[in-house]
Amino acid sequence: MPTKFYIFVFASIIVNFVGITLTQARDGVENIIIDRESTPDPLVIAGVSGGSLEATEVLETEATTTGFCDGFINRQPNHRLILNSFFDFLRVEVESNVDTTIMIEGPGGIWCNDDTNDTNPVIEGQWQPGSYKIWIGSHQVDVFNDYLIKITGIKTKL
Repeated sequence: MPTKFYIFVFASIIVNFVGITLTQARDGVENIIIDRESTPDPLVIAGVSGGSLEATEVLETEATTTGFCDGFINRQPNHRLILNSFFDFLRVEVESNVDTTIMIEGPGGIWCNDDTNDTNPVIEGQWQPGSYKIWIGSHQVDVFNDYLIKITGIKTKL
Protein backbone atom coordinates (compact mmCIF):
# COMPACT_ATOMS: atom_id res chain seq x y z
CA MET A 1 0.00 0.00 0.00
CA PRO A 2 2.73 2.56 0.83
CA THR A 3 4.38 1.89 -2.56
CA LYS A 4 1.22 2.92 -4.42
CA PHE A 5 1.01 6.08 -2.33
CA TYR A 6 4.61 7.03 -3.14
CA ILE A 7 4.09 6.37 -6.85
CA PHE A 8 0.99 8.59 -6.82
CA VAL A 9 2.81 11.39 -4.98
CA PHE A 10 5.80 11.13 -7.33
CA ALA A 11 3.53 11.22 -10.42
CA SER A 12 1.67 14.23 -8.99
CA ILE A 13 4.92 16.08 -8.43
CA ILE A 14 6.06 15.39 -12.01
CA VAL A 15 2.74 16.48 -13.53
CA ASN A 16 2.74 19.73 -11.54
CA PHE A 17 6.39 20.38 -12.35
CA VAL A 18 5.90 20.27 -16.12
CA GLY A 19 2.95 22.67 -16.14
CA ILE A 20 0.04 20.32 -16.80
CA THR A 21 -2.74 20.18 -14.34
CA LEU A 22 -5.26 17.35 -14.49
CA THR A 23 -8.09 18.06 -12.10
CA GLN A 24 -11.55 16.69 -11.54
CA ALA A 25 -14.13 19.48 -11.69
CA ARG A 26 -17.22 19.50 -9.51
CA ASP A 27 -19.25 18.18 -12.43
CA GLY A 28 -16.96 15.14 -12.73
CA VAL A 29 -15.37 16.30 -16.00
CA GLU A 30 -11.59 16.02 -16.16
CA ASN A 31 -9.89 19.40 -16.61
CA ILE A 32 -6.72 19.46 -18.71
CA ILE A 33 -4.93 22.76 -18.14
CA ILE A 34 -2.12 23.55 -20.59
CA ASP A 35 0.52 26.25 -20.44
CA ARG A 36 2.35 26.71 -23.75
CA GLU A 37 5.82 27.10 -22.25
CA SER A 38 5.90 24.00 -20.07
CA THR A 39 3.65 21.27 -21.45
CA PRO A 40 5.12 18.01 -22.79
CA ASP A 41 4.52 17.37 -26.46
CA PRO A 42 2.57 15.26 -27.15
CA LEU A 43 0.29 15.27 -24.13
CA VAL A 44 -1.64 11.97 -23.96
CA ILE A 45 -4.94 11.56 -22.09
CA ALA A 46 -6.99 8.34 -21.84
CA GLY A 47 -10.76 8.05 -21.80
CA VAL A 48 -13.85 6.10 -22.81
CA SER A 49 -16.06 7.20 -25.73
CA GLY A 50 -19.78 6.94 -26.17
CA GLY A 51 -23.12 7.80 -24.70
CA SER A 52 -26.87 7.67 -25.18
CA LEU A 53 -27.50 10.98 -26.99
CA GLU A 54 -26.85 11.93 -30.60
CA ALA A 55 -24.10 14.54 -30.85
CA THR A 56 -26.38 16.73 -32.98
CA GLU A 57 -28.88 16.85 -30.10
CA VAL A 58 -26.27 17.90 -27.53
CA LEU A 59 -24.45 20.42 -29.74
CA GLU A 60 -27.52 21.57 -31.70
CA THR A 61 -25.58 21.49 -34.98
CA GLU A 62 -25.10 18.85 -37.68
CA ALA A 63 -21.86 19.97 -39.33
CA THR A 64 -18.98 22.40 -38.91
CA THR A 65 -16.13 23.56 -41.14
CA THR A 66 -14.06 20.63 -39.84
CA GLY A 67 -16.67 17.91 -40.39
CA PHE A 68 -19.97 16.36 -39.37
CA CYS A 69 -21.07 16.08 -35.73
CA ASP A 70 -21.62 12.31 -35.75
CA GLY A 71 -21.85 9.73 -33.03
CA PHE A 72 -23.35 9.20 -29.62
CA ILE A 73 -22.16 11.09 -26.55
CA ASN A 74 -23.33 12.10 -23.09
CA ARG A 75 -24.56 15.61 -22.31
CA GLN A 76 -21.50 16.13 -20.12
CA PRO A 77 -18.19 16.33 -22.03
CA ASN A 78 -15.45 13.74 -21.56
CA HIS A 79 -12.80 16.40 -20.92
CA ARG A 80 -12.40 20.13 -20.50
CA LEU A 81 -9.27 21.60 -22.12
CA ILE A 82 -8.21 24.91 -20.58
CA LEU A 83 -5.61 26.86 -22.54
CA ASN A 84 -3.82 29.60 -20.62
CA SER A 85 -2.45 31.25 -23.76
CA PHE A 86 -2.91 31.55 -27.53
CA PHE A 87 -1.64 28.61 -29.60
CA ASP A 88 -0.63 29.35 -33.19
CA PHE A 89 -1.05 25.63 -33.90
CA LEU A 90 -2.49 22.81 -31.84
CA ARG A 91 -3.72 19.37 -32.92
CA VAL A 92 -6.14 17.25 -30.90
CA GLU A 93 -6.20 13.70 -32.28
CA VAL A 94 -8.09 10.66 -31.05
CA GLU A 95 -6.53 7.20 -31.32
CA SER A 96 -8.70 4.13 -30.81
CA ASN A 97 -9.07 0.58 -32.10
CA VAL A 98 -12.58 1.50 -33.26
CA ASP A 99 -14.05 4.37 -35.27
CA THR A 100 -14.63 7.37 -32.99
CA THR A 101 -15.75 10.97 -33.44
CA ILE A 102 -14.71 14.21 -31.76
CA MET A 103 -16.67 17.33 -30.94
CA ILE A 104 -15.12 20.43 -29.38
CA GLU A 105 -16.98 23.53 -28.15
CA GLY A 106 -15.07 26.59 -27.04
CA PRO A 107 -14.18 30.19 -27.78
CA GLY A 108 -15.16 30.83 -31.36
CA GLY A 109 -17.60 27.98 -31.85
CA ILE A 110 -18.01 24.25 -32.34
CA TRP A 111 -15.74 21.90 -34.31
CA CYS A 112 -16.57 18.29 -35.19
CA ASN A 113 -14.71 15.55 -37.04
CA ASP A 114 -15.02 11.87 -37.83
CA ASP A 115 -12.36 10.39 -40.11
CA THR A 116 -9.43 12.71 -40.78
CA ASN A 117 -6.86 9.94 -40.39
CA ASP A 118 -8.53 6.59 -41.27
CA THR A 119 -10.85 6.07 -38.30
CA ASN A 120 -9.14 8.67 -36.09
CA PRO A 121 -10.71 12.13 -35.85
CA VAL A 122 -8.54 15.26 -35.66
CA ILE A 123 -9.17 18.94 -34.94
CA GLU A 124 -6.24 21.26 -35.58
CA GLY A 125 -5.41 24.91 -36.15
CA GLN A 126 -5.09 28.09 -34.12
CA TRP A 127 -6.58 28.04 -30.63
CA GLN A 128 -7.60 31.02 -28.51
CA PRO A 129 -7.08 31.01 -24.74
CA GLY A 130 -10.07 29.71 -22.83
CA SER A 131 -12.07 26.64 -21.91
CA TYR A 132 -12.97 23.95 -24.46
CA LYS A 133 -15.42 21.09 -23.88
CA ILE A 134 -14.35 17.86 -25.61
CA TRP A 135 -16.67 14.96 -26.39
CA ILE A 136 -15.50 11.66 -27.89
CA GLY A 137 -18.33 9.77 -29.56
CA SER A 138 -19.06 6.21 -30.64
CA HIS A 139 -21.02 5.35 -33.78
CA GLN A 140 -23.50 3.14 -31.88
CA VAL A 141 -25.72 4.19 -28.98
CA ASP A 142 -24.45 3.11 -25.54
CA VAL A 143 -21.29 1.51 -26.96
CA PHE A 144 -18.23 2.53 -24.96
CA ASN A 145 -14.67 2.27 -26.29
CA ASP A 146 -11.25 3.13 -24.89
CA TYR A 147 -9.29 5.90 -26.59
CA LEU A 148 -6.25 8.12 -26.24
CA ILE A 149 -6.28 11.83 -27.04
CA LYS A 150 -2.94 13.16 -28.26
CA ILE A 151 -2.50 16.92 -28.02
CA THR A 152 0.49 18.36 -29.87
CA GLY A 153 1.80 21.65 -31.15
CA ILE A 154 3.97 19.97 -33.79
CA LYS A 155 2.70 20.09 -37.38
CA THR A 156 2.87 16.79 -39.23
CA LYS A 157 1.32 15.55 -42.44
CA LEU A 158 -1.75 13.39 -41.94
